[in-house]
Amino acid sequence: MPAIYDTFLVQEPLRQDPFAVTQNPSDTVTLLEVYNKSSDYFSERSRRRAVERLQYEIGLLYMREGRWKKALDVLRPLWQSVSWRREGWWGLLGGLGEAVRECARECGDRETVVMAGWESMCTDFPRSQDDDYDFSRCLEGMEILGAKPRVVVRAEEVLSPLSLTFAFGATQGNVGEPLPAQIVIDSHAQRFSAPFTVSQIVVSFDGGQKYICVEHDPMLEPVSSWDNLKVYDIGLHKPTDNSELDSSVSSLGSNRLQGTCDLTFSPGKRKAISFRMIPRDSGIIRVASITSNIETNSFSMNHVVSQSGYMRQDDFWTAIAEGVSRRPPGNNGANELRIHPKPPKMQIKLPELKKEYLTDETINLYVEITNEEDDDAELTLEARFLGQADVAPTWTWITDGEPSLGSEDPLRDSKNRNVSRINLGQIHQSGKRRVEGIFTAKSLPTEAVLEVKALYHLLAEPDTPISKVLIQDVIFDRPFEANYDFQPCIDTEPWPSYFNATTDDEADSAATGLRQVWQATARLASFAPEPLVVEHVGLEAIDTQGRVLCEVSSASSGPVPEAIIPPNDFYEPQYDIIVQKIDLDDRRSAAIQFQLEVRWCRQQNSAPSATTIVPVPDLVIPFGEPRVLAAAGPAHGEAETVPLAYTIENPSTHVLNFELTMETNDEFAFSGPKSTSLNVVPVSRHTIRYILMPLVRGKWITPHFRVLDTHFNQVLRVHGTGGMRSDKKGASIWVDAEE
Repeated sequence: MPAIYDTFLVQEPLRQDPFAVTQNPSDTVTLLEVYNKSSDYFSERSRRRAVERLQYEIGLLYMREGRWKKALDVLRPLWQSVSWRREGWWGLLGGLGEAVRECARECGDRETVVMAGWESMCTDFPRSQDDDYDFSRCLEGMEILGAKPRVVVRAEEVLSPLSLTFAFGATQGNVGEPLPAQIVIDSHAQRFSAPFTVSQIVVSFDGGQKYICVEHDPMLEPVSSWDNLKVYDIGLHKPTDNSELDSSVSSLGSNRLQGTCDLTFSPGKRKAISFRMIPRDSGIIRVASITSNIETNSFSMNHVVSQSGYMRQDDFWTAIAEGVSRRPPGNNGANELRIHPKPPKMQIKLPELKKEYLTDETINLYVEITNEEDDDAELTLEARFLGQADVAPTWTWITDGEPSLGSEDPLRDSKNRNVSRINLGQIHQSGKRRVEGIFTAKSLPTEAVLEVKALYHLLAEPDTPISKVLIQDVIFDRPFEANYDFQPCIDTEPWPSYFNATTDDEADSAATGLRQVWQATARLASFAPEPLVVEHVGLEAIDTQGRVLCEVSSASSGPVPEAIIPPNDFYEPQYDIIVQKIDLDDRRSAAIQFQLEVRWCRQQNSAPSATTIVPVPDLVIPFGEPRVLAAAGPAHGEAETVPLAYTIENPSTHVLNFELTMETNDEFAFSGPKSTSLNVVPVSRHTIRYILMPLVRGKWITPHFRVLDTHFNQVLRVHGTGGMRSDKKGASIWVDAEE
């Protein structure tokens, strides 16, 4: 009768801890069944981490049983694909790597021992007390059968204690011109590990560039060092002997350039190897891979970095007198670079180009061509201004002293009429040619881009077209800016009578309404870098609104002579403006739009004239509102009294009542009504006269004359005329100083 055990309180040992190590073979088989079933269960549900953990336990179980081949078959695929490496679970990954290396040693798998030993050198893993961290001795104690193994380790598959990055030192390159480049090697090995030596570093490219091979030379000294960094500057040369190179490198034959450097690396050290490479083909040069080869007596290993993310370099190190400088690499650290065709040697210059030109002027500009090629050339020139047609000027070549046919020039591009061509024929080696072009600047200030292109071929290579382009910014600025002062004037002509009927002759005239006279002063400022000759300045009314007629004339009685305006100086022409309503009954406000036309030229002899339109603000005239105009006469008499008159205008159709007050002042005494009332009939004017005796000299005096419209209870503003000054306080009069 079988024994019966009570297990309802205490279960059997295997049930209590399925992962416990037992010596019973049946227990091991049971554990394997549990592990495998659990692995299948979690695999069906895409629980990858659980599956990896179970596979790890299965491998450890095989190792405890001494079944090394079985354990290696389970652990090695797991070690190569485990997610712990990507997620940074270094403790688990380190234990797995140690298990793989132990299984590989027991099975005689030297390649796996080398790969696992290489990864265990990384400083990310905890230190193992059983490891001496000497990579060159990682196969020590193993039986050597046959040739020494050649192991290939890829950076994207296995962690590496050695990082290799590459950077170009320029943003672009040209065929046949030296291009700076740099390899930076960082050692991330355990700080307890022994230094290891790299035999060769090989950089391969896509795009026709030769391989770069750097060999180990322990005698080469760095050009500069700082902290843990050493900077080397090496020269590259064609290969001479393949006997000492790795077979994978020697197979490249002459398709490589080689140099030497000290490639022994201690933990935590960094080396930057700078060199210059000469591209031979145009296009895109892309770094395909960086391979470091480590040769020992028992094995050979190639560490390959082929993904661009692993090769990207953030800094470009340069040796300087004080040590080492750091700057961003060319092309933002990308592992590719555009190589342009061999640059042409035809030189294009604009010897008389100025820093800035002025709008509206016609400009003659010379283009100088120098042939620095090694042969004579057949040359055609193209020129154009880039940009929109309403902003960019049109370039025209001058041939035989005359401009070409402009837009009808048969040499112009059929698709872009802004391009002008001229055939210069042959130009000898080291020869020069000077051609003149002409263009007229637009009216708007802008910064245009002038493109001059030389299209040529060498006489020895007629089928090889070469082009050279000169891009030059040309600045166009306004020659003048202006501000304006519109001042009302007293009209000497009588107003039409509101109480008299209009005769037939008056009705047939162009305008029978109210008339106002204004004086406009333009303060014209020159912003040109050199003196300008102003030949003529005219104010023109280009549009009116409100049914008015406008007449503009110069305030000068005779012809105005030419004026020379130095830089940052002013010129002040004055104009009389007469504005009259067409109908007497029309009281609407009127608006007049003006433009100031300035004809000018530079001071050089035979400089062409240019016409610039300077904008003018609109003049708005309210014809239906009353006005107060002040006019002061010249001082006379021994007391130098000043006659002062105030004219009150009533353009409305109503009788307006005004209260007039002249306030006393410490600066002058006056003769005239101090306070009075005044009724002004429709469409009429009335003048109040005063005589002032100034009590001060050499300053502006401001009589406080107050005009109150009693109907609207509004104080009218007093406008000064003639030489008077108007502001918020009123109209001011200048009193000369005593002689």
